Amino acid sequence: MSKEYQFEPLLTEEEESNYSFTRQPKAPRRWSLSILLSICLIISTSLNLFQAIANVPAPLEHESKPTECRSEYANLKDNEISVKWLQSSAYTSLNISERDHMWDAINHDSGIVAVPKEWAAQKGLDMGADFPWDKSKTIYFVNAFHSLHCIKNIYRSMMEYREGLPQTFDQHHLVHCLDQLRADTECAADDTLRVTTPSREKSTAVGQVRQCRSFDQLRAWTVDHSGCYRYGNPTFEDAQDSQLPRKRYCPEGSPDLDTVRAYYGKGPDWTPANDPVWSWFDEDEKRGQ
Repeated sequence: MSKEYQFEPLLTEEEESNYSFTRQPKAPRRWSLSILLSICLIISTSLNLFQAIANVPAPLEHESKPTECRSEYANLKDNEISVKWLQSSAYTSLNISERDHMWDAINHDSGIVAVPKEWAAQKGLDMGADFPWDKSKTIYFVNAFHSLHCIKNIYRSMMEYREGLPQTFDQHHLVHCLDQLRADTECAADDTLRVTTPSREKSTAVGQVRQCRSFDQLRAWTVDHSGCYRYGNPTFEDAQDSQLPRKRYCPEGSPDLDTVRAYYGKGPDWTPANDPVWSWFDEDEKRGQ
């Protein structure tokens, strides 16, 4: 009683092929999820690393150097010229007469400027007083020249004290000047490092060179925008009912000079800017008479 057994596959080749086809997509889905997670992990790690590097302060020697900067109004270049610090100069001369004349010669008149109102508005400036010879312009006092005005007045006060002369400026004016110089110093926040000396002398920056803007360029800018102003003898000028005569000193070539001439009824040869500039020593000559 032999019985013949025959192997019969559960699936035919065709069915097996179809079965395999229906199961294969599951594997790619697992691989796609793994790849996506790996990419996210790499991106996250890279961002964290970049942030860590960005937050590390640069070494002092590799700090970025300042780029070229220009001043807001006169367009002066920072670090334009090299200037050596001096422990003594003509302004500290032991020859008192020479020293007094040096301080007297400091001229801050050109610091009064007249600029177009439209330009001033573009710069965000508050409007100043009207320029009397051209109402489209407004008047300002350039800060560096105001500082010179203050320094010169303080020196004059010291000179008058030394010589036993009456004080030209009252204490309030001088204290105002000192306070303005203090405020300017703090505003500039000059971080130049003054080199110390190995000796016991109380001095720093001896012979040291520093970088500065060009004051000559600033003065040239003020002349180009002249306010036609002259300070003169404050004892006399400040007491006048009108300050207009102080504003008649337009330089040769000024577009406002002809207007000044017409106002005062003068001819084309009249140039008030050529009048002698008042000096402290004019007062000394009067006292000596």
